[in-house]
Amino acid sequence: MAKKSSRKAASTGKTPAVPAGEATYAELLARGTNIDALIVEHVTAQGPAGLLGLAAAVNTFGVLADTHEAMAVVRACETLKSVATATQAQHAISYQDSLISYRRELGVREKNPGWGSNADIALAMHVSRHRGAQTANEYRILVEDLPRTIQGMRNGEVTWEQVKVIISGIRHLSVDSRRMIDELLWEETHTCFTAGTAKLREMVTYWALILEPAVEEDLEAKAEKDRHLDIYQIDKYSVRISGTAPLEQGIALRQVIARKVEEARDNPDDKRNASQIGIDSVYEEMTGLKAGGSIPVQLLVVMDHATLGGGSDNPVLLPGSGYISAAKGRKLLAGDPQDPVQAWWRRLFVAPTTGELVAMDSKSRRFGGNLKRFISFRDQYCRTPYCNGAIRDMDHVVQVRKNGKTTAANASARCASCNQNKEAPGWVETPVPGDRHSFKIITPSGHTHIAKAPPLLGINTPTKLTPPVSRRPGPQRK
Repeated sequence: MAKKSSRKAASTGKTPAVPAGEATYAELLARGTNIDALIVEHVTAQGPAGLLGLAAAVNTFGVLADTHEAMAVVRACETLKSVATATQAQHAISYQDSLISYRRELGVREKNPGWGSNADIALAMHVSRHRGAQTANEYRILVEDLPRTIQGMRNGEVTWEQVKVIISGIRHLSVDSRRMIDELLWEETHTCFTAGTAKLREMVTYWALILEPAVEEDLEAKAEKDRHLDIYQIDKYSVRISGTAPLEQGIALRQVIARKVEEARDNPDDKRNASQIGIDSVYEEMTGLKAGGSIPVQLLVVMDHATLGGGSDNPVLLPGSGYISAAKGRKLLAGDPQDPVQAWWRRLFVAPTTGELVAMDSKSRRFGGNLKRFISFRDQYCRTPYCNGAIRDMDHVVQVRKNGKTTAANASARCASCNQNKEAPGWVETPVPGDRHSFKIITPSGHTHIAKAPPLLGINTPTKLTPPVSRRPGPQRK
């Protein structure tokens, strides 16, 4: 049974008091004022500030204890998310279209007048450039080719998760076919949007095959063409290896691994399972190294003598991959006596209070040698805010053609896409002095973002975060 409706004070704020001399909510109601219309008028008149005011109002909404009303709030918030996403999509595409029209009028970047706009959208959304471009492309399909679906979002009848399923199934179709499926979806709305995303995907795929049946292909040739291998980090502990191969290559690989598994099982001391033997075999065949042995790696170790000796557990940095435990770092540094492969490490000077690496300069216009290594260690990932992509380029913050110097202060590590985006018309970057290396980004839309180098953890660590001294477990009593 539902409890009596009540509110608890929201942790994000309290309802602001009405200033003296202004009409209260109760007084406006008594006058017969249409509050909903007044709110709409206010938000519309204020523009972006009105939307932020609406967000602030939601933050002051108390938490309901009534079970029925609490679920009604959950549903209302889902509607709010759908409406906000539809509005965000329309404004993102409006920005891109306006920028493209403006550049075409000026005759700037005529072959690619939208260059840099995806990166601008990514910064506004606090996501990586890749995710921003992906979302902008999805938004364009939604706005231009799915008129009934975007109206459904504005009505709170469909969620963004459902819309992404639709877009993934029609992105390869012609505009006419996309719009036909958009019509069909809303004729079958009672089955499309209530049976779950799996059924929705199934229906979109079915209609797509009817509207544009796939041309017969030589599947063996396609498998040969599409063969690939991907290796990428999924968290600070692991990488994922995936790919596809033609049937004959896959069978041969499977047979070799199966043979390795059988050989290992003949050894009673080998406790590995089949999957572990498989990945170890691939690793050993491709690298020539023993699985579980020492690896030739270069480590930037940010630790004091106590950590190196085992008396403290401050983290260790692997450039480009993040922080690992002190124990793991010590293990990598020590190597494996049974498999002596040289592992070497480098200690760089850091500012003791800020964690910033000491600067280096170069007379060359290219970043190379120790300066390149220094920038890689300092920046760790792509420096564009929210990106965190793998470093592919070292480049000048202020370009050489604009008298930018080849120094650590005028350098930034970037992924390939972000390094290209900084050359877009209207994109300006300038160094900003401070404790840690920083530079200012002004995007084509005129918004400003600050990119600050990440601190090297373990330097000037707050007392409450100081790790305990390592202690090895003693012998256990039986």
